[in-house]
Amino acid sequence: MGPSVLYTENLILQVENELKAGEVLDLYKRNKIIFDKYEPTRPSDFFTKDYHIAHLRGEFNAYKSGTFLRYYIYMPYRTDRVIGSVNFNIRQGKSDRYAEIGYKLDLLYQGRGFAYEACYNGISVMKKYYSIRTIAAYIAPDNSPSIKLAKKLGFKKIRSNDRLASVNGCNIFLDLYALDTFFKTKKKTKKLSL
Repeated sequence: MGPSVLYTENLILQVENELKAGEVLDLYKRNKIIFDKYEPTRPSDFFTKDYHIAHLRGEFNAYKSGTFLRYYIYMPYRTDRVIGSVNFNIRQGKSDRYAEIGYKLDLLYQGRGFAYEACYNGISVMKKYYSIRTIAAYIAPDNSPSIKLAKKLGFKKIRSNDRLASVNGCNIFLDLYALDTFFKTKKKTKKLSL
């Protein structure tokens, strides 16, 4: 199990439980229009606090069992407001475990390197604490900001149209990008504050 809190250069990354359901719900409500474009089709009760209480409880249990890690992102001066998240689903492949990454950031904080900083530090945790060598990212072909971020982190496109996903009630194909953490070091000077 990785650390539950990380202090990076500009951010606080923290694993949360159901006590933060209201703040997480607020993040989704504030960013509904931009998140809906690339998020999976949601259940009808998604925009309720009860849904997020149950979901955060499940996430926390999966974190404790070592199969999932989601860091919610905060600014150090505003720890009552969730501004995004980076998550990793840890899976068993044919020979090794690997992780699938997902990330999102509040529109007001985009374009300042915060998503890169959160993902970079989360990837470092996957490598150090979970011994994850390969990280996969499934990205919609028209999601240019996400593709740009993945490439900056060192991900390479492996296959087009690799996975079918339901987004906003429509089926779309996602492209597979992968990162081999053994060779990943685009940013050499940053140290984790663990």
